[in-house]
Amino acid sequence: MGTVGIAYAPRMGTSDEIFAAWGDTNCFGCSQKNPHGLHVAYESGPDGTGVGHFTPRPEFEGPPGFLHGGLAATAMDEALGWTAHESVEDKWVTGTLEIRYRKPVPLDGGPYRIETETLRHSGRRKRLAGRLLLADGSVAVEGEAVFIKVA
Repeated sequence: MGTVGIAYAPRMGTSDEIFAAWGDTNCFGCSQKNPHGLHVAYESGPDGTGVGHFTPRPEFEGPPGFLHGGLAATAMDEALGWTAHESVEDKWVTGTLEIRYRKPVPLDGGPYRIETETLRHSGRRKRLAGRLLLADGSVAVEGEAVFIKVA
């Protein structure tokens, strides 16, 4: 994964740094205070990239022993959304989200890593891509999304 020819704002930081600026929200994807949430932790990288981490819990089960596909999509959406943000003043929302499931995600194999990157940025729209990696480094879920800047 790599990006070319896009100008980036300064790195956003970690989810902990962002919550210090925003105040912790009740977000299902990232808030550590939401007892039902995914608790995705995030760190922005250089040049419009980022990494999310999350560990599934038993209540996230779909097929026996595996993460529910909708929750894998939610974790992907969360990591991509954090990558879309360039500063704490930005507000970006999901316009479209496409998910490709390559392998089932075991409930007991986490924490899992979600690598993200910005593919294109044009005005109020960004196209991003991500992949959820299993412990052995293989890709279990791939995603692409368009995010729209609302503020």
